[in-house]
Amino acid sequence: MIRRYAIRLTPLMLLSLAWPAVAQKVDEDLPDESYAAEIYAVEAENVDPADYATLAREGEGDVWSCASCHGAKGQGNGNIPRLAGLSTGYIAKQLHAYAEGVRINHNMQYVADKLTDDEMLGLARYYAEMEAPSNAGPELGGDLARGQELMIHGDWDINVPACYSCHGSSAWGVEQAFPSLAAQQPAYTYAQLAAWTDGRRNNSPLQLMQGISHALSDADRRAVADYLATLPAPPAEEPTQ
Repeated sequence: MIRRYAIRLTPLMLLSLAWPAVAQKVDEDLPDESYAAEIYAVEAENVDPADYATLAREGEGDVWSCASCHGAKGQGNGNIPRLAGLSTGYIAKQLHAYAEGVRINHNMQYVADKLTDDEMLGLARYYAEMEAPSNAGPELGGDLARGQELMIHGDWDINVPACYSCHGSSAWGVEQAFPSLAAQQPAYTYAQLAAWTDGRRNNSPLQLMQGISHALSDADRRAVADYLATLPAPPAEEPTQ
């Protein structure tokens, strides 16, 4: 059976109107992966996150509990990311990327490889619908004023758009594909920007984050990561059932 999904204009498509490098890619046929997060979010409406709460808290069989690394409230710590309040579709997409070896992290690959599709969707909804205060704060010595400038205005001298243009004016994410950045652990944010830069992370269909990360200096990455850690945590995603 072929499923049909309504596709709306994403922030990336809107951004392409102002950023020629993105416009060229958007004008080409977008790969199906570009809509994966939206599709996973639709599929997740058919699972009940309550059925996967024990899996998240305690694990099952060879599957480690999510809480053992990400914390009971999904806030993360150090280089382990916050999950609470990230969108369902984004979390599910990342789990699939780990399972398929598209995104590299040995611990996450071990766990994701053992999860069923429904377990990935259920865990994604479980954390998306979790409300938790921030436990993050600046710790990398970043210039907070520079971080704020990059978030709000970007820096067109180095061809970097405002982070808010895709991730929302509160950095709480937009739709399913553009994740919340607010209250994320700064060490994790910094590590991901570095991974986009050196190719260790490469699961963005349009290579958008690769281009931005390459343009940022190391000091800029620390500034952005520390500034994001000062922002209020995102609200929980509204339950769909």
